[in-house]
Amino acid sequence: MDTVRQRTVAPAPGFHAPVDIAVLTDRGRAEFARLAHDERLLSWTAQRMNDYVLANAETRPTVALEVRP
Repeated sequence: MDTVRQRTVAPAPGFHAPVDIAVLTDRGRAEFARLAHDERLLSWTAQRMNDYVLANAETRPTVALEVRP
């Protein structure tokens, strides 16, 4: 998705300041299609959680454990 500035006409009844609006680009359409395909896969839940697990693992310090018999 991309944003563009909405064009407005000269001040008149109903005039409002220009606003940014979202526009779906070809790249955005391709990304939505990829996500729709991935969502139908059996591994979708694991794929979705991987980003959170990896991000969380990087922020937590690693603790060395000692194993005693």
